This record gives sequence, structure tokens and C-alpha cells, in this order.
Amino acid sequence: MRITHRQLEAFIQFMETGTVTAAAERMYVTQPAMSKMLAGLELDLDLALFHREKRRLIPTDEARMLYNEVRRLFASLADVERFARDLREFRTGELRLITAATIGHTLVADALAEFSRENPQVDILMDMSSNVGPDVLAANVDIGFSVTQFQHPALRIEPLLHASSVCVVPRDHPLAGRSRIGPKDLEGEEFISFSRDSRMRHITDGVFEQHRVSRKMRIEVFASAEANALVSRGVGVAIVEPLGVRQEFWRDVVAIPFDPAIEFTFSSFRPRDRVASPLANRFLNILKRHIRDMHDGVSNRPDWMEVRLPRRAREEAG
Repeated sequence: MRITHRQLEAFIQFMETGTVTAAAERMYVTQPAMSKMLAGLELDLDLALFHREKRRLIPTDEARMLYNEVRRLFASLADVERFARDLREFRTGELRLITAATIGHTLVADALAEFSRENPQVDILMDMSSNVGPDVLAANVDIGFSVTQFQHPALRIEPLLHASSVCVVPRDHPLAGRSRIGPKDLEGEEFISFSRDSRMRHITDGVFEQHRVSRKMRIEVFASAEANALVSRGVGVAIVEPLGVRQEFWRDVVAIPFDPAIEFTFSSFRPRDRVASPLANRFLNILKRHIRDMHDGVSNRPDWMEVRLPRRAREEAG
């Protein structure tokens, strides 16, 4: 028994019109073709659907019960088609993101606000994490964003933005008026460091060791946000990524370019074994545009903020 969609459609049209002729007209087929489809449905189902009286078809009780079931199934198919159309046109679905706080509170939030306005029927889940790479591997998310460098063969990693570090000091600090700051300027300063096992801590410490500069290092934090919060309270100075300072979350903090430059790279993380969803692609395109606008000075980029696009992004922009 291999019934077809066409047979069921012919059956519905006949049940709703009452005659083979009218059903044939609805389906733009000949009357013999309609009669053949109905007879074939009976044969394939091995079920008597019609009484034949003087060349007329009279539905049986079984036909009426079957009609109700077929209509229900066709309604479900219509729902599937409508849902698929909504997915194509970004009118429904779910976008699941996981991000480090640094970029999550700034560029990702900016892009997500635009995405949400353009796609009001899409559900959005955004989670913050300090271990984005491993969490993308373990969690059911579409895409992750982080400044932390993490390599894994199961992840597809794309650099989005390179940004030079800045030295942040309290607004009333003696160094606040400087145009640039180097390691020797921070000799003996109360210095807020990243945690000892972090890549940026190793790079930063290496710069100061190379210049033989000692700092007072009593406080460790995990991310730039915590460092900025402490600097704004006069606890010390720090070297951080510039996005949070650009956003002006901390009014009492002054950012000054640091030489030699220590570069932060912001990247996206996606599972290699999962087909990228259209919603995730759409969001990533919006985010990349926000990044280009910031790089090009279309959106707010302070004079002290030094950024560059990865090579691929520069080629696409050009």
C-alpha cells in the first residue's frame, strides 16, 4: 500500500464537492483522471470508500471517518510548511548564544538589540561564560564569543576583531593626562592583574619583566570588567581590553594607549559538526557590521582605541 499525496488531495476535493466533475475542476484534471485517482486510493487502502449508484459515487461511513483524519493530517502538513516558511524568513525559531562578559556586554549586546528588533518572533537565549570554548563544545548553543584563545579540532574559530590593550587609571591619577603609557611609567604602582593561569597575565608580566619594572601586585581578577570596576574606585591601575571602557560603564576611569601594544583578539566559536543555522548566520552578519562600523569610526570609537580587522574581514569590507 503506497498512497500518494495526490490521491489524498483528490479524495478531499471529492468529499468537499460531492461530485467527480466538480473535484476534477478544482484540481484542473479530467474527470477520468479523477475517477482513476479515487479508484486507486480504494485499491491501495484495501477499503471500500464509495457505493456506486448509476455512475455516481456515494461515500461510505468509512470514507467519512477517513476524510476527518486526512483533513487533520493535511492541516498538520500546512503547519509544517508555514513553520518552514517562517524559518526561511526569520519569523520564528531560536537563537542560542554563549559569550564572555567583555564582548557580551558591548558588541554582542549591540548586535543582539538590532537582531531582536528585526526578528520579533525569534526566541533568544544569551548566556555568559568564562569558558566559552569548552561550553560551546558541551552545550547546545549556536555560537559563542570570547577573547580567550582556545583551540580544539571540533570547533570552527573565526577572529572578528583585534584590539590593542589600554592602561586604565582613576580620573584623578597623576598619569591620567598622559597620551601614552609604557611599563616604566607604572613602576611601583598598585597593579590589578589577571589571574595567574591566564594567557594575558603571562603576556603582560613578560612585558614588565623585559623592561625590568616591578609593580605592587596584590589583587587578581578574572576579566577586564572587574579590573575596571576596581580602578574606578581608586584601588589601582590595570591593563585591559578596550571595549568596556569605550562603552563608558565606568565614568571615573581614564583609558590610555599602552606601549608596547598587547593585543586582544575577539573570536566566534562554532561546532564543526553542526550545520550553521540561518538565524546564527544572520546574527553574525549583524555583529560583523557593528564591528566594521566601530573600526571605521561610523559608531563611537575614541581616539585612544586602536583596533584592526582580521585579514578576511578587511577583504570583505573592501
